[in-house]
Amino acid sequence: MSYLERIVVVGAAGLGAWAAACLARRFGPVDLIGPGKATLADIGVRHLPGATVRDFDLDTPAVIVENDGGRLQRLVCDRLLVAGWPVPLLPTNRWIIDGKVVVARDGADLKLLSTCFDANGLWRPALADYQFRRQSGANSLI
Repeated sequence: MSYLERIVVVGAAGLGAWAAACLARRFGPVDLIGPGKATLADIGVRHLPGATVRDFDLDTPAVIVENDGGRLQRLVCDRLLVAGWPVPLLPTNRWIIDGKVVVARDGADLKLLSTCFDANGLWRPALADYQFRRQSGANSLI
């Protein structure tokens, strides 16, 4: 029996759909919260159009969403990607949490993350590379 990790992507605008498509091609099924296209289902993206993000639990990781009926639901996952969404809980210059949660502010961050996945292949090494590259970029602006 094989175990598939549950990957959840929370994205604003087209960033979430793009990130979910990239992750689905690499790792298998992905849940997308945010705007998306129906055609993404063909590559393994399960779109949750009626869900509204209320909060994040970055330790677990989990996303607390409100469904169509106003009921709160906690979506616990193994990996969480937040794209184009403000996450005020993170310390400055921190884009990775415990190798499970990754934050990408914009399309440039997602392209960098995609490059890290291409170079490393696996989740944890790619995130470590992403954190290093983002940190290097942030330090160069000081």
